[in-house]
Amino acid sequence: MSHTSPVAPPPPPPPMLMSPGTSVHAKDVPVVVNITTGECSWAWEFPEVQKGCFFSRVCEYAPPKHCQYYNVKSILQVGPTCGLVALSMLLGGQPTADYLLKDAIANEFTLNGELFSAQYLYKLTRKHMPGPGACQLHEGLLNCKKVKDLLKAGGCLLVPYDADVNHAPCLKSGHRAHWALIVGYLVDIQDRFYVLARHGKTQNLAVWSLETLSESNANLLEFAQPKGYPDNDFLQPPGGIGGSLGLNERSILVNGLPQQVLHVR
Repeated sequence: MSHTSPVAPPPPPPPMLMSPGTSVHAKDVPVVVNITTGECSWAWEFPEVQKGCFFSRVCEYAPPKHCQYYNVKSILQVGPTCGLVALSMLLGGQPTADYLLKDAIANEFTLNGELFSAQYLYKLTRKHMPGPGACQLHEGLLNCKKVKDLLKAGGCLLVPYDADVNHAPCLKSGHRAHWALIVGYLVDIQDRFYVLARHGKTQNLAVWSLETLSESNANLLEFAQPKGYPDNDFLQPPGGIGGSLGLNERSILVNGLPQQVLHVR
């Protein structure tokens, strides 16, 4: 195990050193899984990674060729604020999601916290991560060399996608649009590329196929009234979520964050 040193610009605090049993304070308690059958034992020193791979059935019996991630503290969302919470997690909780919500409302990016425009979230990200090259708006498929190289270099992603009932990427034409923060990656022995993700619906670290996430990101075409908010008005950008200012095949690439790296060889 080795640690890369922070490089400019470093908005969030340095990552915490993880050890067996490390706890993370949040508003809920993560699911406790007692893995006793040897699955994902290569990650026993990193319980969140082990649990995420166990749930996703990734690298159960063989270690990955490489796995690295940034130890970002989870924040749970209140209301339809998934994009703002993802940005606050990226920034180490400062500014808070509540502050970002006020900022987004003042800039007429949102009504309730929803962000159906990657361009709007990009503007907020750039505002709170000043500096040349701190972030950029990516247009196109996620499953590409540019995104993989960014993650390998210690970068992060803010990604909209359709969230299934278990919050994993799915294809619902944008009807379940949600934002996640990609904090690392994993490559298995068959060279399949996975991402490690945080989002505002759970404290647990998620492990998703980059290909599946890319397909979900590319199917964000239509707005659907969220079931939990039948009477709320939601702000869509000109052209809707599938337009040039929307979410379809859009993501935010973040460069130069400090990163804790786990080597398994």
